[in-house]
Amino acid sequence: MLAAVLRPAVSAPVLLAVGLICAGVYFFNSSDTKLRAPPSSQADLNDDIVTIVSSDDGAGLASALASLKLPVPQRQEVERSVLARERRIGWIVFTDSMDPDGDVVAVEASGWTQQVALTKSWTAVAVPLSDGAPIGITGVRDGGGGGITVAFATRTRQVVMPIMSPGQRIEVVR
Repeated sequence: MLAAVLRPAVSAPVLLAVGLICAGVYFFNSSDTKLRAPPSSQADLNDDIVTIVSSDDGAGLASALASLKLPVPQRQEVERSVLARERRIGWIVFTDSMDPDGDVVAVEASGWTQQVALTKSWTAVAVPLSDGAPIGITGVRDGGGGGITVAFATRTRQVVMPIMSPGQRIEVVR
């Protein structure tokens, strides 16, 4: 009778998932892991539109994951998949390429969507990345009536996109 009580009631994949979640809680709640500010200068970026956070950079990962504009369950799913190295996370820095008039875009990466209000100052957005999956930018709102004007910052330049309309989608190559 005692042997039946001690027999495993859960499968190996469930135990693995629980272990990864516990490791993530420890990793991201450790006093050694400090959050750092999102990219705020060209020196913080690389030459591509997406600046990948190294999987060995605990503070960088924790900062990017904490800044995701997603509901908690979705953020936890991204965290789990990043810790399991099933996907990576990176930064895209948005700005309004003309007048900051209230333009809004949606950035979609790996099935998750975040809304971004464009301003003249940098808006760094963390994006979950899956190998081979595109990153989509969709115009949501034209604030002033001249079209949605979006640009991306990189280490070496500002990448200005063609003026967009609400509903129009472009894909960012990473």
